[in-house]
Amino acid sequence: MKYKVMDLGTSHLNHITIGAPERGNHIEMEVHVLRGYRRLHSIVSQLFLFFFIGTTLPVLIMGFLSYNKSASIVEEQVSKVATLTITQVSDKLNMFFKKLDDSSMMVLNSKMVRSILEEQHIRQYELNQKVKEAKDLLTSIMINSPEILDVYVFDIKRNNSVLSADSMMSIPDQWDSAWFQQILEANGQTVWFGLSDTSYLKQTSMGFPVFGLGRAIRSWDTGEVVGVMFIEVIGDALIDELNVVQFGDTGYMYVANDENRYFYHPDPTRYGSESEFELPQGIIEYNLHHNKTLMIPSRLNNGWHVVGVVPLKELTADSASIRSFTLWIVFGSILAAIGIGYFMTRRIGNPLVHLSRLMRRSEAGDLSVRSANVGPSEIGQLGRSFNKMIGQIDLLIQRIAAEEAEKKKAEIRALRYQINPHFLYNTLNSIRWMAKLNRTNDVDRSVTALVQLLEGSLERNGVFITLGEELELLRKYMVIQNYRYEQQIELQIECPEEQQDVLIPRMLLQPIVENAIFHGIAPLDDRGLIYLRVSTQQQEVLVQIEDNGVGIVADRIQSLLNDGQEQSKHGMTHIGLRHVHQTIQLYYGGRYGVTVESPEDGGTRVSISFAKQRGEEIYVQSAARG
Repeated sequence: MKYKVMDLGTSHLNHITIGAPERGNHIEMEVHVLRGYRRLHSIVSQLFLFFFIGTTLPVLIMGFLSYNKSASIVEEQVSKVATLTITQVSDKLNMFFKKLDDSSMMVLNSKMVRSILEEQHIRQYELNQKVKEAKDLLTSIMINSPEILDVYVFDIKRNNSVLSADSMMSIPDQWDSAWFQQILEANGQTVWFGLSDTSYLKQTSMGFPVFGLGRAIRSWDTGEVVGVMFIEVIGDALIDELNVVQFGDTGYMYVANDENRYFYHPDPTRYGSESEFELPQGIIEYNLHHNKTLMIPSRLNNGWHVVGVVPLKELTADSASIRSFTLWIVFGSILAAIGIGYFMTRRIGNPLVHLSRLMRRSEAGDLSVRSANVGPSEIGQLGRSFNKMIGQIDLLIQRIAAEEAEKKKAEIRALRYQINPHFLYNTLNSIRWMAKLNRTNDVDRSVTALVQLLEGSLERNGVFITLGEELELLRKYMVIQNYRYEQQIELQIECPEEQQDVLIPRMLLQPIVENAIFHGIAPLDDRGLIYLRVSTQQQEVLVQIEDNGVGIVADRIQSLLNDGQEQSKHGMTHIGLRHVHQTIQLYYGGRYGVTVESPEDGGTRVSISFAKQRGEEIYVQSAARG
C-alpha cells in the first residue's frame, strides 16, 4: 500500500486530465513546459547564469583570438625557418655539384686528353706518354676531390679504349648502355645520374651508394663528338649531409630530378622511383595523413629540385603552451564564476531549492525528510511548517500500516478457525464409522492420534513450524485414515534432509492430503497411493502432492480456489484447498499459492509454492510499505 503526499501547489494541474485523455496529454505537455520556464526564470538560475556567462564569455573570446593570432605567428615563423633551411641545403648542393662540374671542365679543357682523342696518326710511344700524363691529370682531380670515385674517358674513334686513373679495373662494354646514349644525346651538356648501389661503369654492387655525371667531348675544330667523359661519385658524403636535415619527427627533405624521380630520399629504397608528389612551383599546403603539411621547394642550378616536407602540427607544438596557458585562464575564470555563482545562490536561492527537493521526495513517499533550515527568516518559518506537516503525515501512515497488519493477522486467524472444524468434522466422522463397525481398538488408536494432532495444531510456539514437524503430523493423520480404510492407503514422502528446517504455517499440507483421500481415493475400489515430494529452486520451495484417485472434472478445477462457489454446492468439500491457497497468499504474496492438475486418465496433482523466507516477515514488511 502506498500513500502519496499531494503537492498542494500543483494538485489542480495533476487531476484535470481525468476523463479527457487527448486533452490531458496536451495539458501535461504544457505543464512540463511551464515548469521548465519557471526553473529557467528562477532567481537561482538567473544569478548563476549572470555571473557564469559574464565572467567566462569575455575570457573565452579573448583567449580564442589570442591563441589564433599566436598560432598563426608560430606557423609563419616555422615556414620562414624551414624555407631558410631548404635554401641553405640548396646552396650546399649547388656548391657540391658545381665542384664536380668544375672537375669535369678540367677534363673537358685538357689539351692532353683532347690530343689523345683527336689525333689519329700518332706513334705508340707518344700515345703512351700522353696517356700517362692524362692519367696523372685524372689522379690529381681525384686527389683534390675525395668524393670522386673515378674518372673515365671513352675514346669513340678507338672503340674499347678507356682512359682512367684506375688501370687495374676492367670496364665492361658501355657503348650501347642507356647512360652512354643519354650523354651523347645531351650535345655536351652535363648529364646527372641519380644514386644507386650498383656502379654505372663496372655494373657491380659497390656496397655503398654512388651517383655520377657525364659529358660528351666535342672536337674544337670539327665540333663532332670524339669522346665521352663519366665521373662516378661516392654518395655517402652527400647523403650524410642531407640526412641531417629533418623537420620534426616525421618531416623530411628529398631531392628530385627534372623527371620527378627521387635522387635522394630518407628511405634508400625510394632512390630512382617516381615521386608521389607533383613538383611544386612554390610553397603549397598539403593535407598529408590528415595533418597540415607544407611543401617548400627550391630549384638547383642543374635543374633538380630540393623539396622540404614540413608537418606544421609537429613544428608548431610550442604553440601548445600558449593554448595551455589560455585554457588555464579560461578554467580559472570558470572556477571563479562557479564560486561566485555558488556563493550567491547559496545565500539566496539554495534554501528554497532544497525545500522544493524535500517536497518532491516526500511526494514520492519518503517521509523521513526534514528541512534543516529553521531559522528566524521567512524561509526558516517555511521549513518549520514543512517539518510539522511531514511529521503528521508520517504518524498517520504508521497508524494505517499497523491497522492493515492487524487486519491481515485477523484474516489468517479466521482461516485457521475455519479449517479446524473442517478437520475435526472429517476425522470424527472417520472414528464414528469405526465405532459403528465395533473396531474398538482402532477407535482407541485413532483417538490417541487425534489428540496428538490437536496438540500439534495448537499455536503455542507461533503460527510457523518446521517442514519436518509438519510431515510428522501428516504421518499421524495417516494413522487415523489407515485404521478407517484398513491400511488401503499408502503415503510416500520424499523430502531432502536440508529442507526439513524450512518454516511453513501449521496444518498446511494436511487439508490437501485429506482432500486426496476423501474425494480422490475413497471412491476407488483399489488400493490408494499418495506421493508427496519437496523440491527447491533458489529461494522458492515447491511441494507436490499426487494421488491415484478418480481425479477432478476439468470444468471444476478453475473454480476450486475461488471463494464461495463450490462451498455453496458441496458444503465443506473443498474448503481445505481454498484455505491453503489463501493462507499462502496472505503470508507470501500473490505470486505464490496452489495449482491443481488432473489428467483425463485419473489422479490429481496439487502443487504448493512458497518462499523460503519466513512468511510473517513478508506480510509485516508489505503492510509497512503499503
